[in-house]
Amino acid sequence: MEDEIDLQLRQLALEAQQHPAQSRQRNRALTKLIEVVGRCHRLARPYRADLQGLIYQDLYNEAYGKTLEYICQNIDNYYLEKPVMAWVNQILKWRFSEVVKRYMNETNRTPQTRNLNDLDNYPSPESELSEEAIMLRELIEEDPDNLFRSVSLRDSPDITWQDIALAKLDDETSKSISKRLGVPPTTIDSLFNRNLRNFSDYIRNKLQ
Repeated sequence: MEDEIDLQLRQLALEAQQHPAQSRQRNRALTKLIEVVGRCHRLARPYRADLQGLIYQDLYNEAYGKTLEYICQNIDNYYLEKPVMAWVNQILKWRFSEVVKRYMNETNRTPQTRNLNDLDNYPSPESELSEEAIMLRELIEEDPDNLFRSVSLRDSPDITWQDIALAKLDDETSKSISKRLGVPPTTIDSLFNRNLRNFSDYIRNKLQ
């Protein structure tokens, strides 16, 4: 059951989505949303045994700033079926991993990462993401060759493989995606799995 903060954040996200980008109404809703996020004491604190004290806090603050920037620019990507803080913390963990990766590269340190066994094994958003997982999501989001968004459902061309893949990366189940998009779960899985096999070589080459 939603508590007062969950409900307030959901309402602010919905209000922001109802207004055009850069409009005064959207900016007002986003400003309020960010204020509530900052004071609700529910932000994730990704654990890193190899980072201590001020270094950790500086990297965390940078990741938090990037998270707020992403939220403001991509509020339309938020799905109302999940709590806003779950979405925020997922983004925060991605951004923190990115910031740590850059720091490790700049200081010639070796980051602690996990390898993806294969492209079907997406890591849980509750776990610390590996470098490969971050790169995978960025590739699907950016879609530089317009490949992932060009494949869609025959009867619903606005539902693309990219949409489904990003939803799965957000740990959304096929049942939840089905309910939200109004198509059978089997159709969701068929489009995703069939094209994942087709895209596997392309994705591996891009991630090398």
